[in-house]
Amino acid sequence: MIAGFAGCGGGSTANVQNPPAPPPTSTIAIAFQPTPAASIAINATSPLTAVVSNDPSNAGVDWSLTCANPGNCGVLSALHTASGQATTYTPPASFSGNSQTVNVVAFATANHSQNVVAPITITAFGANFKGSYVLEAQGIDSSSGPYEFGGVIILDGNGGITSGEQTVNFFDQNPDVGALVSRADPITGGSYFLGPDGRGTITINTNDQDVGQNGVETFSFVYLSASQALIAEMDFTESSTGTMDLQTSAATPSGGYAFVVSGTDIATASPTAFGGILNIDSPNNISGTGSVTDQNLAGTLTVKQALSGTVSNPDPFGAVTLNLTVPGFPTATTFQFTGYIVDATHIKLIESDNSSGAGSASTGGVAIGQGSATGTFTGDTVLSGTYVFGMVGVDLSVFTPSTLTSAGLFTADGSGDLVNGFTDTFLQQSGIQGNAGAQISATFGGTYVVDKGTGRVHLFFSHLSPRPTPVIDPELFFYLTGNGNPPLILDGSDTSLNYPSLGAGIAYLQSTGTLGFNGKYGFSFTQQNGGENDGTGQMTASSTAGTVSGAADTNSGFNPTFDNPVSGTFAPPASNGRFAGTLSGQAFEFSPFAADYYAIDASHGFFVETDLVDPNNPTGVVTFGYYAAATPVCAGCP
Repeated sequence: MIAGFAGCGGGSTANVQNPPAPPPTSTIAIAFQPTPAASIAINATSPLTAVVSNDPSNAGVDWSLTCANPGNCGVLSALHTASGQATTYTPPASFSGNSQTVNVVAFATANHSQNVVAPITITAFGANFKGSYVLEAQGIDSSSGPYEFGGVIILDGNGGITSGEQTVNFFDQNPDVGALVSRADPITGGSYFLGPDGRGTITINTNDQDVGQNGVETFSFVYLSASQALIAEMDFTESSTGTMDLQTSAATPSGGYAFVVSGTDIATASPTAFGGILNIDSPNNISGTGSVTDQNLAGTLTVKQALSGTVSNPDPFGAVTLNLTVPGFPTATTFQFTGYIVDATHIKLIESDNSSGAGSASTGGVAIGQGSATGTFTGDTVLSGTYVFGMVGVDLSVFTPSTLTSAGLFTADGSGDLVNGFTDTFLQQSGIQGNAGAQISATFGGTYVVDKGTGRVHLFFSHLSPRPTPVIDPELFFYLTGNGNPPLILDGSDTSLNYPSLGAGIAYLQSTGTLGFNGKYGFSFTQQNGGENDGTGQMTASSTAGTVSGAADTNSGFNPTFDNPVSGTFAPPASNGRFAGTLSGQAFEFSPFAADYYAIDASHGFFVETDLVDPNNPTGVVTFGYYAAATPVCAGCP
């Protein structure tokens, strides 16, 4: 205290100086430079750069992605960069719908509380599809029985399905039903996605818990053009292949139509296929004049029967009801079909008289209009030129769908004779040529007879070489359409009964121009190996290298997989358009496999597996496919 008083009370004073205040603390900051694009196409990439300021450690930038579908937001080329160094963002390969927003987050590595977010909208190519589309597909359900699907969906051009309707034939396994049934359902919504390589998916919502996965059906597709795609069902309960076509007209049908359908006869629970000409010769009426039909019921033919009936006016989705009467058929004489109109020429057919499980049959198929050619098919000259045909059906030794595959070609001379024919026909489990099944790969000739007026043609193949043992005598029925449209085919089986089968298909008049195989194609296929494998895909064929490459989405044994690589080789096409090749990849059962291609023209054709009973390496697998030239979905897209 004394010392203190003394110090304070002295006669002199001292200056006391406090140290200066420290400068303000530097705050780390981060910003995008430049600002990222607000949206990019799904096939594009985007460089992203962020700059960190006030970071004496120069720790750089950490990057991350967030989106509504975690795990499918895309990828960044680097998750850490130096300040001012770019990382590249690549969108996901696919997603549901037509667009998805991804948030790109850039963190200052030295302080993650300092970050910036850039939302980027990824856009696919859903605008390529807009309007009403008719879908039709056939395959199997999880009971291994036949399955048919037909319907209309309305696409909004932005990845959404606004409405529609469908009819499905399947085995309802609910204990209170336990039968093959027809089911008509409204479509309540859904989405679709179209990727840059032309592959995509469709998801259809219904209120029917017995179809698809709890009422939701999923299809893969490959884009051919804005008016057509090839489709395959990708569900765990149904597997099928078919088409999707832009609906351009929904006018009430009139005139003659060639038609074929296939499926199951309810009374005998056996495979059936029938076809013919139905002539809508007055408004909403099929009087029977100019109409005729043939049936193959488990190998038993009933031919040239009278047909009559009625056709309703279209509903708002372009669907009509056809009630047909065929007094001469053995087990059922009345049939009801729902016809989904594509245009003035094409109608997709699905039988709809079996809602209770006690109907006439469960079948599906197609009708093609004869238009102005109705009633004009008066002689052998109406079948003239080289035709390429393809057909899928049933090996009647097993009754399993898709166990018959057949492709071929012949020239009709306009005078009742068939020349220069070749067929690759396979019955998967007939056992005639051993346990692997039966194969008929042979040249043939033959004859044909044209019914005056209707367009029904009965064809007989003969003089097959090499001659199968035991002998085979195939017969087919062609139902002509005229006006440049393809005829439809009913398999009349083997008249010798050594190779009993049934099936349905289509034939095209072969182009007289180039029959090459080069460029970009979409394709669909069906395989049978005791379990069905259905798929769609895209491939690029190089005529110079003799190779194909691409990708496919498949449903093998009700186990859908996507983005499966596909590759193969092929020889130059022969003068008749037939050429050999191979296909391989995880998309297929037993890979690689040998195939023959049948070119209709440079734009489309069929292919069929040819090594079922190869003595050196038999596969036991049958495959049938269709390919068609694909329009790129955008400039620069693959």
